[in-house]
Amino acid sequence: MGAPSPHDPHSPDDRMRDSVTRFEERRRRWRAEAGRTLVVAAAVAGLGWVIVLPAVAGFALGHWLDSRYRTGVVFSAGLGTLGLGFGCWAAWRRIARQREEHRGGYP
Repeated sequence: MGAPSPHDPHSPDDRMRDSVTRFEERRRRWRAEAGRTLVVAAAVAGLGWVIVLPAVAGFALGHWLDSRYRTGVVFSAGLGTLGLGFGCWAAWRRIARQREEHRGGYP
């Protein structure tokens, strides 16, 4: 029950060396992914605008038509829903296109 031998994989020095190696590996991966994370966040924000803008445009046009023809919310609801549907379809297409472009890089 003496001191661990220098070749013992469970010696305090080896555990410390393994811990530092794992820490450095995590730091290296974090730095490599930091730039990519910002790009992904910007892409997600852009994807949100792809959905929101057609819906808002549909509601705005519908509101204008409703006020012009005094139809309540018929045009607002219909065109807003169509705009939202179009925005979701456009976002889905954009995601599918990006997935095809990056198919080789991701599992």
